[in-house]
Amino acid sequence: MFISNLRRRLNDISISKKLFFAIGFTALLVTIEICVLWSPALTELMLELVLAASLAIGLSIILIAISINKNLRKGLDAIAAGAERIKRGELRSRVEVYSKDEIGILATAFNDMADTLYKNIKDLKLTEKHLIREKERAEQSEKAKQHFLINMSHEIRTPMNAILGFARHLEESLNDKDQQESIKMIIKSGDHLLMTFNDILDFSRIGTGEINFMILPFNLNETIQSIFMLTEPNARFKKVGLTYSIDEDIPKILYGDSVRLTQILLNLTSNAIKFTERGGIVISAAKLKEDLNHVLVEFRIKDTGIGIPSEKIEKIFDVFEQGTNSMSRKFGGTGVGLSIVKQLVTLQGGKISVDSILGKGSEFYFSMPFSKQNLSENEKGIEENSRQNEDNRKDGKGIKVLIVEDNAINQLLVLKLLHKHGYDTTVAENGKIALHKYNRADFDIILMDLQMPEMDGYEATIQIRKIDSYKRFVPIVAMTAHTIKGEYEKCMSIGMNDYISKPFRAAELYEKIQFLVRTEQQI
Repeated sequence: MFISNLRRRLNDISISKKLFFAIGFTALLVTIEICVLWSPALTELMLELVLAASLAIGLSIILIAISINKNLRKGLDAIAAGAERIKRGELRSRVEVYSKDEIGILATAFNDMADTLYKNIKDLKLTEKHLIREKERAEQSEKAKQHFLINMSHEIRTPMNAILGFARHLEESLNDKDQQESIKMIIKSGDHLLMTFNDILDFSRIGTGEINFMILPFNLNETIQSIFMLTEPNARFKKVGLTYSIDEDIPKILYGDSVRLTQILLNLTSNAIKFTERGGIVISAAKLKEDLNHVLVEFRIKDTGIGIPSEKIEKIFDVFEQGTNSMSRKFGGTGVGLSIVKQLVTLQGGKISVDSILGKGSEFYFSMPFSKQNLSENEKGIEENSRQNEDNRKDGKGIKVLIVEDNAINQLLVLKLLHKHGYDTTVAENGKIALHKYNRADFDIILMDLQMPEMDGYEATIQIRKIDSYKRFVPIVAMTAHTIKGEYEKCMSIGMNDYISKPFRAAELYEKIQFLVRTEQQI
């Protein structure tokens, strides 16, 4: 009973105190023994008392040593075992606390740490589940947005193809000057609407990083001249001047994305004309730097328009930002054009800035690097041959075309464009009818819409490419209002030969047909 109580009491004492008592008892025992040895006059009774005291002290020392050893071994083994269980993933495992000494305190701290770890991991798992749900929601939202953009692209571009196509077709046949001016205004309005729509699509693509740039040879003079030709009628209509100048030191042929450069310059020039009521606009291009492989070109668009308030200049390239609140009411626009321009310039390694004085005008300027290479002899030959064959591209005599299109208006447009130059045409309202007609007759090329009832253009193309005969090799051109990233790659992956987006220009259509038919005939 005494021993049991002593052990319990010892468990409640810290190891440091136990060691202090053990050292004290040992010193006391040694002192008693020294006294016995140096005191020969001790009586027998005193000797017995000293012996009893020595035994008690020695027993206490032994009990303290056993307690320290047991608590250390048992406590550390328990903590080690608990740590091993935690390591195996048994996060709810806890260590039994055997004493209130340092080992007990350590075991209690281990359990507290395990509780905290379990709670943190539980919270992390809940957070992870929440993040997964949010990610799934974001992905669903992105898919819904992409689906919406695809449908919007199709629903807007399909009628726009017919509107602009018929307007351009009608323009060629009109002789009356007033009627020609009216049809030109219809075309310009359609082009402006299409540019606004393209801005919205580009804004979405840039926001998701889904925009690529092409590195192809182009003539800078021709690019700027095309900007002038597109915008000059509007400037003339507003009775403001429009001129351009190009540094003669800039190489004739540059390598870069001429389509994106055109988009940037067209946006800035159109803006300058929009906000200029008197005076004029000047477009200029000058060489800043040049080395063996690259040339840095600076473009400037200067106007004498209404200008931008100083407090708005830093924000003018922000999304949905315009010079003043009244601008959107007076001049229109989505407010995303300049934001897209800045991002297109920046993504191509350039930098854009603006200087402006309210009431006197603005000057937007940006620099952009281009690669420069000399045309090889082969490229020169191709270029020369292309010029010589320009007049022959529209000649469709003897070429049989299968037009797969469900929209009646677009059917009529393509038929008119092709009949005008002697193409032999057949129409199919969907992919299923197209397969039936193609199996019964030979065609030199197929113009394939993608979104159709019964069977779409993708499935029809796949079925044609599976035909076990020469007929599977017919050139197929996707004619689609879809312009979302990846659409071209998807068309190419299922076996289509080319891609033309609506609204298209007649010259582009003729050129693709002639190139693919002639290539197939040479094979």
